[in-house]
Amino acid sequence: MEKASERFRYFAKKIYNDRSLLYMNLAQRVAEDPQVLGIAAATHDKAALPNLFFAAVHLLLLNGEGHQLAGFYPTLHSDTRHHDYSSVYPHFRNFALEHEKEIREVMRTHTVQTNEVGRCALLIPAFELVADQTDHQPLNMIEIGSSAGLTLPWDKYHYRYGESLECGDPNSPVRIECSLRGDLQPPIPKELPRVAIRKGIDLSPIDLTDPDSVQWLRALVWPDNPRRATLLEHAVQLAKQNPPDIMTGNALELLPGLIKKVPEREPLCIYHSFTLTFANKEQQERLHRLLTNAAKARALFLVWLEWPTESDTPILGLEKFIDGVKEEKILARCHSHGEWLQWKAA
Repeated sequence: MEKASERFRYFAKKIYNDRSLLYMNLAQRVAEDPQVLGIAAATHDKAALPNLFFAAVHLLLLNGEGHQLAGFYPTLHSDTRHHDYSSVYPHFRNFALEHEKEIREVMRTHTVQTNEVGRCALLIPAFELVADQTDHQPLNMIEIGSSAGLTLPWDKYHYRYGESLECGDPNSPVRIECSLRGDLQPPIPKELPRVAIRKGIDLSPIDLTDPDSVQWLRALVWPDNPRRATLLEHAVQLAKQNPPDIMTGNALELLPGLIKKVPEREPLCIYHSFTLTFANKEQQERLHRLLTNAAKARALFLVWLEWPTESDTPILGLEKFIDGVKEEKILARCHSHGEWLQWKAA
């Protein structure tokens, strides 16, 4: 219970603050409410516990559980009169206690696998740097932690940075906007890097042909983030037309075989976004050793977008492995859902 309470306070202060007023308010109250906290704490070993708990409630509402609480969720209610979330908690508490059994079951059988399409806007400048260092040859892409695979077809989307920078498919239904902060301009390409192959790896990929799985993706989107919900819907529809290639399994076991299949002279770019958050220190060290060993026979790049615990914001980084040696550069600070980017690299 104490650890669960700490997680809700942490998420309220660092994760939800200025990103979701609804969840920030709820997380603060849940942390101090033993009865409601007890429902969430039953699965205290699950990663991103507050996200999982709130998504379970959101899922039940999306599936038609009628309750006054729905009036506070913009994804469920067109009435926008509820701007003051300070009055939402009594309704939330009542719903949680009434549906304790259902919430516990959802949390037991689901995991947090948010597939945030907006993060592609943050990855694009890093991919452009990789392309620039490999003479703009088509890239062989491998994504760790692909979830539903919506960040695999990143080159099929349209991007707008700030007021005037645009790239990607101008006719794409997935249109991502990202504001720019700071004085340095990121390397936004006029034409996106070409892709030779793209493969994803996930312990439990989300099947986009399964309505229940897609509904869970919707539930994971914070209810007062309607723009994210719209992006998700468009990306899902686009992915259904050309299903992503995702392997089921542990990346630490599958990566060596996938790397060997890519000819040594061809560019190889491995990437992950908000994936190592769910990996322990030993797993992260194993991944580093794996890539270092692979780089003894070939050059490869690792693009990562993660939120280190000691950082106030997510960080975008690029690592180049060549002859078994790693070169690392911090590229940018950014918003966790891709709403803004502050370039740091020269």
